[in-house]
Amino acid sequence: MVDFASTDDQWSTEDETNYADMDNYDPTATGDEYEPTAEWGHPDPVDDENPTVEVNDEQGHDEDDSTVTGEESAGEEGGGQDDPTTFSDPAPYSGDTTVGEEKEPVEPLYANVVEFVEEFFTQVIRRKMGMGAGDGGNVWDPRWMLYPEVAGRLKALWHAYEEARASDNASAMSNWWIHHLEPHVRVIFDGDTGPMSHAKEDGSWMGHPALPYEPVPRELLAALLGEHPED
Repeated sequence: MVDFASTDDQWSTEDETNYADMDNYDPTATGDEYEPTAEWGHPDPVDDENPTVEVNDEQGHDEDDSTVTGEESAGEEGGGQDDPTTFSDPAPYSGDTTVGEEKEPVEPLYANVVEFVEEFFTQVIRRKMGMGAGDGGNVWDPRWMLYPEVAGRLKALWHAYEEARASDNASAMSNWWIHHLEPHVRVIFDGDTGPMSHAKEDGSWMGHPALPYEPVPRELLAALLGEHPED
């Protein structure tokens, strides 16, 4: 047992915390035996130079556990700029030249069918040619302008080429090659029955004769022209 009589001087009844007086209670008051540390759960010490800012604990964490969201951080660092991941798709390729709010049509690459034939068709389209003069195979007469069908087909090809070139559709030029050029070329170069099939180097052949026709009977003319005959 403890000898209370022999330890009188070691015991003190002084209430350093004033716990007995609830109106003046100081939970941080202690005796001389120890000093408070942060590990005992006491508030972090206050920075003497800046008393309004609390000093972080040993682990480097603030007392305030609130976190800053990504949006708040981006707003502070970027000065309120928009989210960099939000962007508009670039304008697609267009056959028009944009000037302000208006679009101007693209100028034709070739001014006319003659330029188209001389600068594109005869330079790009290269096929194995036959002897001509009705011997079959592919045939081409440099005097293409003397063949009405050939001239008409080449002019149509030129118009379609310029339209495809100025189109917003990325596959427009492929469509021109497959659905315009190829069908026309097969007919133009046809060495058996095409418009140039019997062409000769000496230029003595002037093409197939024009197709014959007869005048339309008067009684059928109105129907063909979409007109109603008078009663």
